Amino acid sequence: MADQKIVAEVLKYIDRDELAQLTKDLVDIPSPTGSERAIGEFILDWFSKNSIKSVRQEISPERINAVGILEGNANGVSLTINGHMDTSYTGTEEDRMFCRALEPDSDLKGAVREGKVFGLGASNMKSGLAAFMVAGKAIKESGATLKGDLILAAVAGEISRTPIGPYQSESYRGEGTGTIHLLTHGMQSDYAIVADRSGHSIVWAQNGVAQFRITTFGDPHAAWGVTREEKAPEVSSAILKMVKVLQTVDSWAAEFERAHVYQSPHGAIVPKVNIGSIQGGAPFRPNYYPGVCSIYVDVRTPPELRPVQVQHELKDALAELGLEYEIEMYASKMGYQAKGAEPVIKVLAESYEKLFGKKTPKPTGLHASIWTDTNIYNEMGIPTCKFGLGGGRWKQRSEQIDVEDIYQAAQVYACAALEICNWQKPTS
Repeated sequence: MADQKIVAEVLKYIDRDELAQLTKDLVDIPSPTGSERAIGEFILDWFSKNSIKSVRQEISPERINAVGILEGNANGVSLTINGHMDTSYTGTEEDRMFCRALEPDSDLKGAVREGKVFGLGASNMKSGLAAFMVAGKAIKESGATLKGDLILAAVAGEISRTPIGPYQSESYRGEGTGTIHLLTHGMQSDYAIVADRSGHSIVWAQNGVAQFRITTFGDPHAAWGVTREEKAPEVSSAILKMVKVLQTVDSWAAEFERAHVYQSPHGAIVPKVNIGSIQGGAPFRPNYYPGVCSIYVDVRTPPELRPVQVQHELKDALAELGLEYEIEMYASKMGYQAKGAEPVIKVLAESYEKLFGKKTPKPTGLHASIWTDTNIYNEMGIPTCKFGLGGGRWKQRSEQIDVEDIYQAAQVYACAALEICNWQKPTS
């Protein structure tokens, strides 16, 4: 373990009030997927003001990754702590596609009261960004040295948003966009910790993603022109045909979720199928039978299950209907169980127990059965686990997080960095 005198000295520089204020400051900068430049520039400026080397990675006109580096003084092991800047909701009128009613914009702004930070992105995951930023600052200010580099990576585009149909701008390029850019443009390390939400549990196996558009077809003509006896509606209406598809997909989903539970070392990872959208016909011309209807299906796949296998299973289920349909898989990302991440897992577990006198919580399905940028690292062969904060909703779009939660995470990140980045890099 790292020298405990050095650890104690570094922890003196981690301040609850600073963590709360920095989280609030980050929340106050809107950063929907595709528009992360403003928050990224703030983070880069913060790194520079605190004598941390800053690196701007340009992705597109409105998107950057903001990276801070504490450079090691020898050929030691390097560690990245990664977190995303984009938020679950946009904070705009677009959110009406998801929400029955929108709370006032004032509720989305950052606020600190009663030991919590509130606002859009407070828990997912601007508090996590603040935690590892302040941890890095504490190491720098204390004068502690590292043998290997500590990379603090604030990335764009992790939220689940996928380009499809007319939705093709950067606003729909999430789920790994920033981290893929990070890793393919030089920011590699020996190990990584993804600071996405985990409720202080350690997660090293995560679901993958496959997304499908399924389309049925009808005969578009005036519904009032013929009687039901002359031409049955289910023959003409793509929507009525889709009803049968919906029932079939839902039945298949129940079986898929039962059959593909993955038993990871930290517990069961549960797959999930969700019919997330339906589009059909013309709202301005409901007197016509709809000629086209599409549904959009999200499948969270367990580690080691290839998306093409999901497509085969779905096609087999739909084939029994005897309907004309088209199926398109428009997103496919594998899930992974980390290989070689045991040293990082051990350090996180030991640091947490030494700091707080208890073991890290067991992962829940909420934290273990989702997709995060952890998968991108493990796909590229960088042993990685997830260790992040908790928190949750305050209102429909606004979130809340305990300041103590942020404080504890910052301490764990600092301890983990002091240990891992002072390992000597093995010579080949």
